[in-house]
Amino acid sequence: MLATVRNRRGVISAVEPFAASKTSELLHLVTIEFSDADGEPEETVLWERERGPVVLEPNALPKVDVEAPMKMAEFLSLQRATRWTAITPFLSPEDPDRQAESVPTAPVYGAVSADDFQLVPLARAMRMPRVSLLLADDVGLGKTVEAGLILAELVRKRRIRRVLIITPASLRTQWQQEMEEKFSLGFDIVDKAATHRLQKEMGLDANPWRALPRIITSYHYLRQPDVLEQFIANCRSTQTQQGAQLPWDLLIVDEAHNLMPSNFGEDSDLAEMLRLLTPWFEHRLFLTATPHNGHTRCFSGLLEQLDPVRFTRTPAFTEKERAMIGDVLIRRLKSEINTQDKDAGRPPRFATRNLKPMPLYMMRAEKDLAVAVRAFCAALKRQILAAPEVRSVLNFAIEVLRKRLLSSPVTFADSWLRFKAGLVAQEQTQTSEVLAARRAVEEDIDDDQERESRNLHAAHVVGAWMHPYLGKLTKEVAAVDAALQSLKLTELPVTTKVPAVDGCAPWPCRCRVASWAACCRMPGQMLELSLGPRTRPACPPLATSGTTSTPASKHG
Repeated sequence: MLATVRNRRGVISAVEPFAASKTSELLHLVTIEFSDADGEPEETVLWERERGPVVLEPNALPKVDVEAPMKMAEFLSLQRATRWTAITPFLSPEDPDRQAESVPTAPVYGAVSADDFQLVPLARAMRMPRVSLLLADDVGLGKTVEAGLILAELVRKRRIRRVLIITPASLRTQWQQEMEEKFSLGFDIVDKAATHRLQKEMGLDANPWRALPRIITSYHYLRQPDVLEQFIANCRSTQTQQGAQLPWDLLIVDEAHNLMPSNFGEDSDLAEMLRLLTPWFEHRLFLTATPHNGHTRCFSGLLEQLDPVRFTRTPAFTEKERAMIGDVLIRRLKSEINTQDKDAGRPPRFATRNLKPMPLYMMRAEKDLAVAVRAFCAALKRQILAAPEVRSVLNFAIEVLRKRLLSSPVTFADSWLRFKAGLVAQEQTQTSEVLAARRAVEEDIDDDQERESRNLHAAHVVGAWMHPYLGKLTKEVAAVDAALQSLKLTELPVTTKVPAVDGCAPWPCRCRVASWAACCRMPGQMLELSLGPRTRPACPPLATSGTTSTPASKHG
């Protein structure tokens, strides 16, 4: 029998008598199984102590003596709503009294105008008894929409209920908005702050992996040992209750190449996390625009996590395995879509990319800085050969400095001065502190200020750790200092300063600097391409006396 309790409708599965300890009143323990996605799927309540419980008898007749009949307009609205939410809402074109065969309806109900090529993954997924697809379409072809169509269709077919989407931290909100706006599917973002809010609302023992049916979270949050252990423990307890049914229905992994196994050595924490997650999911969707990194062992390892029945991790595919890749991989390029449009007599949907090499000019002081940093990194590599036990820390120091130099001289100077401050520190930093700083830098966060703060802290920590090696790097450190001195970037905070070049006016205040002049001309060149030639003031000459501007690369 059906019952409505606590504003939720469910089926009464068991009724047991219960005698109150202090009174002789006979109560009833009623077990109700709910079909909605909100709250626990099953609850046991004291029926007489509930507020306004209602039993819905299946054979009861309408109370026509006390209730007015439904208005015709409301009845027709109910009829249309029932048909609209049915699994097969369409009628057969041959016989209007029969329903049509099951066809995908997600494109009809979604607030998105799907292209024809975006329906291919949906059609293939609906033919699979267990969905295992690697969506590897080119950037801009709408992999998120394709995954949303599959997700919405599986929900409408009542094939899935519990869904987990793991993405980079910066894409969590975007996924949540797209699922809500385009497919009317609500998802909860789970992170540390959301977990604390849930515990405040539902109690300290509240578990988001058990309480929430549709979740979006980031790789780096879920890979934390305590969070991952909590997730797996909940999966084990849920499967113990459900038997053969898996605790989760669908796993969607965005930017799946970040979780690809290593070609040699130990796998990353993210790859190990994915290996522990996938056995708890019935269906799996992996999304990436770069499915192959050049190593078959990595690619086959990713396919093994997607479909362990068909694939195993191997350095080389057999002919049978190569044939099976097409069953789970969908890969289209924009050029292929344009070719199909051209063959069908339609205008191409995507613009053709024309790559034009541009010369990259570096000023003398910038070149001197690059040479000095290169020499400093080479000296660090010699220290690695001399002391292989500190290889990871020294490699991290090289990585930090090179990345900052590629950003800009100002960014590098900011990190270098903090690095120098660490070098003159009185107490030597332990290796564990450097490794902790490295993990903090590698963590995927969507706060730019926090990321910059962690990079600057890492530079200071690395400098403090390298204090014993300072005597062997005096010459290289002095060369870097001299290069920054010529740029007048020697005092913190350097982010408020403008570097000077070759004694000229501060860069980029004068158009004589080649890179700045090139940037000034680029908007005009783009306007000429779209609007035709126009009159504009002439730029000053790029080369002047006393200034050396040499192309650093012809393919910048």
